[in-house]
Amino acid sequence: MATDRVIYTDGRDVTVTDSALKVRNTSYKLSGITKLSFWTIRPDRAPAIILMVLGLAAAVAGFMGAIPSQVAEGNPNALALLVGIGLFIVGLLILVLARERYAVRIATAEGEKNAVVSRKREYIAQIVDAVYSAFDFGTGQSPIQTTQNPGP
Repeated sequence: MATDRVIYTDGRDVTVTDSALKVRNTSYKLSGITKLSFWTIRPDRAPAIILMVLGLAAAVAGFMGAIPSQVAEGNPNALALLVGIGLFIVGLLILVLARERYAVRIATAEGEKNAVVSRKREYIAQIVDAVYSAFDFGTGQSPIQTTQNPGP
């Protein structure tokens, strides 16, 4: 029995041979992969923007004194100002810290899935290039389709 030629390995989780893509405990045969793509996963920024808008609205209402003092004991306008600033800061942190992730997206008979996901673009690009090379070294299979997600 001939051993598979290793084309790429990261030394831990991902190995690309001339016949398979192995990710952790899962192995995808190259003959079963019908589509391969470099996929960008964009974060959902809507919750962060909503928090920022609510925080800004509460801070402005508190600053303008729009909340009547009969609503609660103490100074509800100061509380609204502090809560609004807090919500705005939390929303801003979420917005800044949400980063794009990248994936090796494959299609098999089971459907499409992200085989490997990482925040490192170069790492995913290396794996995709290695799988392309594996197809070149393979048994003369027809070229696979390639796509890249259009994004939102």
